[in-house]
Amino acid sequence: MGTGITEMNITNKHKKAFSLIVREVIKISDVVLEILDARYLQETRIPELEEEIKAAGKKLIYVINKADLADLKKMKEEKLLKNLKPYVLISAKNRKGKAQLIHKIKVEVSRANVIFKRKHVGIIGYPNTGKSSLINYLSGRGAARTSAEAHYTRGMQKIKLAKDLFLLDTPGIVPPSEDALTKKAIEKKGEIGIESYSQTKDPELVVAILMKRHSGAIEKFYGIDAKGDYEVLVEDLGRKFNFLVKKGKVDFDKTLRKIIKDWQEGKIR
Repeated sequence: MGTGITEMNITNKHKKAFSLIVREVIKISDVVLEILDARYLQETRIPELEEEIKAAGKKLIYVINKADLADLKKMKEEKLLKNLKPYVLISAKNRKGKAQLIHKIKVEVSRANVIFKRKHVGIIGYPNTGKSSLINYLSGRGAARTSAEAHYTRGMQKIKLAKDLFLLDTPGIVPPSEDALTKKAIEKKGEIGIESYSQTKDPELVVAILMKRHSGAIEKFYGIDAKGDYEVLVEDLGRKFNFLVKKGKVDFDKTLRKIIKDWQEGKIR
């Protein structure tokens, strides 16, 4: 039951459409991992699917990836992890947390009502939360395809993790409520990386939001004192990188997307 499943949209009781592949993965899996971005814990959760997973009697583990990019001390002080249990902190990039996650998976699988000898662990999450990188890290090989572009994984993939234990990967999920051109949806897609820097519909809006929330870190990274003004930042940065068009004007679109790219890839801390 792999890539032969045709991807299509169906509607659940919440009137939310999710791919048939995602539904099939949840059905097959004994345990499901929801991959979250440590910088955006609540924003990268998919409550509608969490409800379905629990209603189906499946165990859900929150895998908080990109832990190297977040202030873990602050997260714990603000009790951001309180409602995310069980959870495992991991950094696929820095190769930390693998042993704890595999242990947690095996513990939860052993507790699950497993009928068949082979056990399956489903993986769900927004695009760009690092699902494919995590799978490669867990399996110890380049089992899942990775790409800097969001939406790269096209269908279900089945990867062997251990004897009689398999991972089931799915394409990145964007809830239908966010699949729109509203200001809020565009902001979220660009900042979190649901839409990659090259696909962002309104890069100016995204950079304006990033500067509003993280101007200190962004200005420090580029060595530019813009005093929180995104237009000043783009103008100075464009000239710094020689992103110019006719008559020596700054290529705003190229510069804006450069900022979004650096943010999404975690270069700006």
